[in-house]
Amino acid sequence: MENKFIVKKEDHVAWIIFDRPNKLNAMRSEGWREFGRILGEVSTDRSLRCLIIAGEGKAFQAGHDIGQMLEHIEDMKTGDYTVADLHEGQKALQETTRLIRKARFPVIAAVHGFAVGGGCEVTLACDLVVAGESTRMGFPEAKVGATITNGGTWLLPRKVGLGKARELAFMGEIIDAQEALKIGLVNRVVPDDQLRAEAEQMAAKICAMSPMSVQLHKTMLDRGQEASLETMLNFETECLVVASIMKDHIEGVHAFHERREPTFKGY
Repeated sequence: MENKFIVKKEDHVAWIIFDRPNKLNAMRSEGWREFGRILGEVSTDRSLRCLIIAGEGKAFQAGHDIGQMLEHIEDMKTGDYTVADLHEGQKALQETTRLIRKARFPVIAAVHGFAVGGGCEVTLACDLVVAGESTRMGFPEAKVGATITNGGTWLLPRKVGLGKARELAFMGEIIDAQEALKIGLVNRVVPDDQLRAEAEQMAAKICAMSPMSVQLHKTMLDRGQEASLETMLNFETECLVVASIMKDHIEGVHAFHERREPTFKGY
């Protein structure tokens, strides 16, 4: 298969690594479908507490394969590729954002090199983003007469503000890691050779927390983007009640009182 991925799991942490380095990890339609399938499989693993998404070679992920776009343009002339086919491809692509957002555990993007177009959209869907110094991010869609998809126009303004989102979308500018950090597109910037270690350290800190608490916080923070303050005050109360009757809460309080590290089970 031309679109490849490396999947590995260790100590409650899973990695999904784009592995098409000769194309800067740009994906064809079938690659996005495979990415979605892997995300779905990983999401059902109850032993996991965090997922890291990364890229092999010189880039994180350079969006959709331009070569396939050219194929589709030619196939549309003959009717071998239709608007219906385009819709189906978009559904497969957008399902990846849904799966990342719905994952019960946090998802970290470990980004280096190009993370543009669909690749940048993947980072937007993730809960945390750590970037190597070589990182270049942006949305060049307007340069080729396309548009942002995969939830980008919903997620981007919520991260960087509407004004900056307009600037990135209208002008197709590619920004560096420090600018991405400045506007809130990434959480941290580190040297490239420390990127995966930094992502692993972030994941380890998350895994040391109560999985139930982390999951509830992810749900609350996401829901809070659309709900009123009053709604969230009520929802926070319900989440606290759920957490407080779990064994992890009992273990956490006892561990704190006894000045030892807690052993959380996730229930």
